[in-house]
Amino acid sequence: MIHIYFMRIRTLNIIGMIATITLLAACTTAPKKSLYEELGQYEGIDNIVRELIFVIAKDERVNPRYKGVNLQHFKKGLSDYICNLSGGPCKYESENMKIIHAGHNYTNTEFNAIVDDLILAMEKRGIPVGVQNRLLALLAPAYKDVVYQ
Repeated sequence: MIHIYFMRIRTLNIIGMIATITLLAACTTAPKKSLYEELGQYEGIDNIVRELIFVIAKDERVNPRYKGVNLQHFKKGLSDYICNLSGGPCKYESENMKIIHAGHNYTNTEFNAIVDDLILAMEKRGIPVGVQNRLLALLAPAYKDVVYQ
């Protein structure tokens, strides 16, 4: 009987030690970064948008749409929008997506081309695919405000 009692205590001590080690490991593990942080904060987002502008300039499917556009204003607005959307401290102060895109008659093909271009820009900036997907998931609802059918 005493032997069984000591085995239970020993087992409980081992379980307690494992639980303590697991708890300590969890405490020392770095907290998961926000999407804003994973995109490189504002500087990283701004670099992605800058890269996007270069990619769009080479994309014959959509580059005619950007002739005469104030690219500094576009870059600032999109960077602020993504910063805000990704949980950063930015306040997006431009008009909403529906107003900005009203009357332009963007097509599904053009929308998809811009998504392709954004993915390419993120790849060129070394953004991991999982992070890209998290951003794209946040941007996807804007489709209804950009493409009117």
